[in-house]
Amino acid sequence: MGAEKGGGALLPTTLAETWLDRLTKFYLIPEGPFLSFWDRLMVFLALINCILISFMIAFNHFTPAAWIVSYYIDFMFLMDIYVKFHIAYLQNGLWVVFSKEMALNYLYSSQFRFDVIANLPFDLIALGWIHDPNMNSALYILGLTRCVKMIRLVHIISFFDREEKKLHANFGIQIVKFGFYLVTLEHCVGCMWFALACPLGTPESCFEQSWVYGSDNKLSLVNIEPLIYMTNKTWVYGEWSNYVQALYWTVTTMTTTGYGDITAKNDQERAFALITMIVGILFYGYVSGTIASSLSNMDSRRVAYQQKMDAIRQYMDDRDMDSDMQERVLEYYDYMWERNKGIDVKNLFEDMPSTFKSEVALSLNNSIIDKANIFAGCSIGFKRQVAISMKLYLFTANEYVIHKGDLGTEMFFITQGRIDVFWTSDLQRPTASLIEGAHFGEFQTILGHKHEYSARAVCNTDIYVLSRDDLKTAFNAYPEDKNLVLAATNMRYTVALASRKSRDLGSQTNEQSASAEFGQTAPPLRSSSIAKLGKRRSSNGFLVKSQEHILDDCVQPSRSQAFKSPSSKGSKSSLINLNIISATKAPPTGGPAATPDVVIAILESSAGELPQIPSDLVAKNVLPERVSPERRISEETTNHLP
Repeated sequence: MGAEKGGGALLPTTLAETWLDRLTKFYLIPEGPFLSFWDRLMVFLALINCILISFMIAFNHFTPAAWIVSYYIDFMFLMDIYVKFHIAYLQNGLWVVFSKEMALNYLYSSQFRFDVIANLPFDLIALGWIHDPNMNSALYILGLTRCVKMIRLVHIISFFDREEKKLHANFGIQIVKFGFYLVTLEHCVGCMWFALACPLGTPESCFEQSWVYGSDNKLSLVNIEPLIYMTNKTWVYGEWSNYVQALYWTVTTMTTTGYGDITAKNDQERAFALITMIVGILFYGYVSGTIASSLSNMDSRRVAYQQKMDAIRQYMDDRDMDSDMQERVLEYYDYMWERNKGIDVKNLFEDMPSTFKSEVALSLNNSIIDKANIFAGCSIGFKRQVAISMKLYLFTANEYVIHKGDLGTEMFFITQGRIDVFWTSDLQRPTASLIEGAHFGEFQTILGHKHEYSARAVCNTDIYVLSRDDLKTAFNAYPEDKNLVLAATNMRYTVALASRKSRDLGSQTNEQSASAEFGQTAPPLRSSSIAKLGKRRSSNGFLVKSQEHILDDCVQPSRSQAFKSPSSKGSKSSLINLNIISATKAPPTGGPAATPDVVIAILESSAGELPQIPSDLVAKNVLPERVSPERRISEETTNHLP
């Protein structure tokens, strides 16, 4: 089906045998990408069509460029009829995409009859009846026959009516609609105001008792000069200036400002001015009321949320709650409003089918799940089940996420903010800080341990929470993934225990230990040597640089720190040993031994296994197979693993 390829915009090329098929046997799905663009283009052309026709008639602007643009718009509306013959329609919940049925559906509709009337070439038909030798009069009559095409304004009204009926329509649609209506209305009224004074749009056709001849009230301070020279009947400023003055009168009259510099001089102009003021009051009243109503509806969530806040405040006062606790509660709800604007995100998609809801949840939470390496390798179905079970909780500054010694029943994923972890009971100095991407609580949730640390929000923090019950439901549905998660969790717990032991013995820093247990931590202060070393690491695990700078960049720790920490090979907490190997040039005969001018650092795991060394280097005795431990340099960091 075409709907499966490109949103149903065109017939798939695999079903089109010839170019004629592509031009005739295609179908368009309403609200598809092509029709959305096409409808907006037709609305814009309808606006230009109305503005151009009224301006041509009122100001006698029958230039070749104006005629070319007019007939180009006619051609585009004829193409619009052709497009509408290929628009699919719904029948019993299914799209009808057969060419004959789509054409008949359009032919029997009222829209087809309207399009035929709006596109009939009345001007070309009138050419056979015009025998006026005066070219200006003939062009004016020809322009008048094109007034029928101004009914294309219905396209603008119907388009905005369809857009506003959509539930996801925003306030911007109404602003654009009022902009289109305002431009069209004031332009047409301005053209009619000028045509009342000069029916043919020429200086000779202007009435002497009209506004274009200026004001004759000598006592007024707002008089304007005449727009026509009395002697030779020519324009003083030109048609553009005439249009601006007509539009100026229209705006001041419709808004009931009325400066009085341009005034009606005869009964026809006075009657038209009365109608203009009434229409202006109704139009601007409608616009003001609609905008006020829309703004009020937009603020309805704030009103409902404020009522909830008042109820919470009243309840806390009735229960005589502590003032500090009241302040913390109110700050929490203030942050909830700041983040969600009163939307209940936990129950937002409850009306969806479960399958669709799980897909939406996975699209929202997939990046969070992928950062948790205990879920690496799990099936997509398991991830959907986890994603749909995750719930967003907001923690304000200084609020505790967990307390040391509590039974762990939830797993936490940080998506925004910062969490401080306290291993000690005094809660004075944090052991580590966790940032976006970190997760914790899996050892307690999956393995059943109690929390061995406290966690507190440093600032306003967003955390997704996965409960033990929801995780068990996912395990029951996907037993193979359960085994993967349990194995990964046990391995991480083993690494975490070893990392804690190394930290207690002093061979690892708090940041390294926290990184091994929680994943993403706040970046610690690093020496310039570590930063430079990390930049030089290549994908094959080799570092090659000149000898005179290697000692400036590397800081050599003690041997006890280098080999005390047991770790699991290949894990994030593995200790990295940098074996420094000297490649020495052959000394000249009788000369002193040459100093090494190239130093090669090979990354080695703590298990003592060297990466594969190129055999050609070993054969040439450029690299030894093993280096004595006395010449090792240890770098305790988890960010430089190969």
